[in-house]
Amino acid sequence: MHKGIFRVDDGGEFRQAGANDLIRLLPAPNSTALFIPKWLLEVLVFAIVHHHFIHLSGPTGTAKSSLVAALDREPENFRAVCSNLGLACRPIKLFAIEMVIFESPGELIVRRALGPNGTFDEKSILVQSIEEAAQVRDECYPLIHLREIGRVHSPAVQGGLLDLITPSDIDLPDQSRVETKGICFLADSNYQAEQDSRHTLVTLDDALARRFSVNLTLPYLNLEQEREVVRELSQGQVTEQQLQIVKLGQAIRNERIQGHLQSVAPPTISGYLSFVDMAQSLPGLTLKQVARCTLLGNAGNDDQKHVETLLNSVFGLAADERDDSEIGENLI
Repeated sequence: MHKGIFRVDDGGEFRQAGANDLIRLLPAPNSTALFIPKWLLEVLVFAIVHHHFIHLSGPTGTAKSSLVAALDREPENFRAVCSNLGLACRPIKLFAIEMVIFESPGELIVRRALGPNGTFDEKSILVQSIEEAAQVRDECYPLIHLREIGRVHSPAVQGGLLDLITPSDIDLPDQSRVETKGICFLADSNYQAEQDSRHTLVTLDDALARRFSVNLTLPYLNLEQEREVVRELSQGQVTEQQLQIVKLGQAIRNERIQGHLQSVAPPTISGYLSFVDMAQSLPGLTLKQVARCTLLGNAGNDDQKHVETLLNSVFGLAADERDDSEIGENLI
């Protein structure tokens, strides 16, 4: 392990890690490893085991959904943290619900369906998930994951969640009742993110906000942490010059906070690794050119001036790295 990074599946390393050190989670199938601050990982696992109502927030690209998936799809991650915290080791049973599919509060409970004899009301996927979660809570930790609560169609849909995210039993229109005891609800959002015009969020319902007993904000890693992660994932096969991509990523985030580069997607570790892989596989390209087609590939025309300034500040202005406009002028 590199400096400040410790394995989740090595008990000695995990216990040695400080609260703010990064824990490397085992990768879920078809995914890359995640690196999460130890204190945040411990609080999240503790809250799931004790079926709290959790709000997991943070900017786009901080791996909120990927973190939940890593605990579910690679069971050793969750088991290892439970073991180190002295908690009963049982697997997670995840029920992922996309909140954007609900257009009105009533659809949280029932939805119209088409049958042989016409349309009829059936229980929503959310209610069906809660009922199934209640049936398996003695053998696992059921987790209802409400994805992107900030992107619902109206504040009323958030208000409707109060009837479901509750320590009391849920009474359904068909007169049946579901006991929510032993079920953990986790909602994720971008509410704690920097201002970003690409995300239109409804105002977080005050009553719903008070319903969450655990509130976690997943932050971007700092410059040195991201450098260590890239070194770790590239198995040390990355040059100091290529590691400047992390400095570029941090600069892009700062520009976005100030309202610039809104056409550019927030940098991620996967983006850094794509840059490193391309830079090593295509040595004929300059690092600026590689950055333009990876982290900065979506930059619109209005952002090009900011892009050129950032590239020059990070990689320097070399005679053999003139931009296309300068080359075109020399050909006239």
